[in-house]
Order: sequence, then structure tokens, then C-alpha cells
Amino acid sequence: MTDRQPASADARAVAIVTGGTSGIGQAVAIALARRGYRVAAVGRTQEHLRETLDLLVRSSPDNEHLALALDVSDEADMRTMAERTVERFGRIDLLVASAGLGRRSDSDRVMPHATAQLPLEEWKHVLDVNLRGVFLSNRAVLPTMTAQGRGQIINVCSSTTPRGLRGTPFGPAYCASKFGVVGLTESLAAEVAASGVRVQAIFPGPVSTPLVDQTILARPFGGAISAERFAETVLALVDTPRDAVIMHPHVLPFRGAFVRPRTHPGA
Repeated sequence: MTDRQPASADARAVAIVTGGTSGIGQAVAIALARRGYRVAAVGRTQEHLRETLDLLVRSSPDNEHLALALDVSDEADMRTMAERTVERFGRIDLLVASAGLGRRSDSDRVMPHATAQLPLEEWKHVLDVNLRGVFLSNRAVLPTMTAQGRGQIINVCSSTTPRGLRGTPFGPAYCASKFGVVGLTESLAAEVAASGVRVQAIFPGPVSTPLVDQTILARPFGGAISAERFAETVLALVDTPRDAVIMHPHVLPFRGAFVRPRTHPGA
């Protein structure tokens, strides 16, 4: 009989979701709560954390959940994330590292910077969240997972073009950070496999958010997928048999993956 992850979570299963207060992270957190996980949602804004915690409670009223106001780029905060989760629930079964951004969150600039004009502060900020944050969150949960002899880490990367990982113009910090997550994931996966911890990456194309919906970002992909649909794909990774791994799954809009978008009405 195949050693498969359970179709629904063990009654004691615990998941941490970074970036869990909006977009992909919030959708994943809710999907996991509905599956039966006790969820620790990590974010930076108290108002959004309260909203997410309310959604988690409504999604699985029989389970206890946790909201943590922490910064993924801060080493002490990530240690606190793991410690408080273990204090509350006694274990960590799954980390979904989904916290990420495309530029400084406090920027009111509409158009992205060209590489030659990219402020060093913005470069550092994007890499601190997208790459350093994944590294610190992954490292924080490893002692618990290795002691348990099992656990899963899923790092959210990015499909920067419809054909996969290719650098895009005006996105040097974002592309560098997401490409870095790929190398980090592959390195860590090989390092901890013998301890029973599985590390995987998932590559979303454009996921429907106000920013994506109002720009041209989704057009080369043939549109965008909903955060809820993407969350279902994350659950599919979680459900992969324990003796298997799914390598570099790209999640793209169905039509965008198979149908070439028309360039003009007669194309």
C-alpha cells in the first residue's frame, strides 16, 4: 500500500503559513484550516491578522488557530514563530513560505524601476523578504521537524514567464530573489531528505489580485488564476505520497498554458 499523506489532516496536524494575511497565503491558510490543520498565520499587520484569524475560526470552528505579528526577514522573529507554534500546539508538520513582494511596500511609484535606476534600498528590501525571509522561516522550523522525524516545507517561488523561470525586464530584484529561492529549496531538500523532512517549491503564474488584475502582468499567461485555486494545488503537494516528491510544479491558467493568445482579432 502506498505511503500517502492522509486525505484530511491528522487531528493534531499543525501548519505555519507566512504571508498568511492576504492573497496566496491567506487562501492557503484557509484551505489548510478546512482540511483540518491547526494553522499559525504569520503577517505584519494586526488588522489583517485579526481578519485572517476570524476566517480561520469560521473555516474550522472545532480547531484552535494562531495569528502571529512577525517579520519574516527578522531572525529573532522567525525563531519566535517556531517557538510560539510549538508552545501552543506541540509540533510543526508543515510550513508554507508564501510571504513575498515585488517592490517596496511603501512605494507609491506606479511603474517599476529600470535596473540602472533601481534604488539599493528597494533591492535590499525585496531580497530581505523574498529570499532571506524564506531562508529564515525554513531554518526556524527545521529543528522541530528533524526531531519529529518528519515534516514538510513548501516554498512559493514564481513563474516569471509563461515558459517558466526567465528573467523579466524591470524586475531584477524580484527575479533574483525568486530564482534564489529555487536554489535554496533544492539545496535544503537534498540536505534534509534523510531526516524525513520533505522540501518542495511551487511556481505560481499570475494569481488574481487587484494589482495583477489591473495591469498587463497576466496577459502573456492568458489571464490569472484565483488564490483559492492555487491553494488547492498546494494541498495536492501536501498530499503527495511520503516516498515521492513533485519537482518544480508550475501553476498556470489553463488557457495560457495551452492556447496561444491572439495578438489581434484576426489572429
